[in-house]
Amino acid sequence: MLKKPVLFAKSFGIYAALTGLIVGFTFPLNANANAETVGRGNSGANASADSAGAAIASHLTIDTKLKDIGSVHMKIHLKLDRDGQIVGEPDVEVSGGSESPRKSLANAGVRAVRLAAHFTMFPRDKYDAWTEVVLNFDTSAFPQ
Repeated sequence: MLKKPVLFAKSFGIYAALTGLIVGFTFPLNANANAETVGRGNSGANASADSAGAAIASHLTIDTKLKDIGSVHMKIHLKLDRDGQIVGEPDVEVSGGSESPRKSLANAGVRAVRLAAHFTMFPRDKYDAWTEVVLNFDTSAFPQ
């Protein structure tokens, strides 16, 4: 009777370890995003834009096995309302590399923005400085 729970625990432990490895490669921790704000007087808003970039990067899942994914560049342009909600659709531009990784990264970028949405890190009193945010992602940091 004791043997079955022990086998279950071993199987579960191996499964958990393998899942952790797969998730570790799927969700890169070192995805770099350079952010800027578009608007009047963006002083202080760039730090919040960096936080928004980090929030999006934490939701960014891409297939790292795609050929030349590290040479694809992604730029996300967001328009936000005063509450930090996205206005309209996020504009995701991808360049470099071949068509398959560009398409995959563009789709992943839109999904990540929607999952990270409601960007509350921006100071409400400086709304004019962060009505529009542009995030540049460096995909060379993704595991190859």
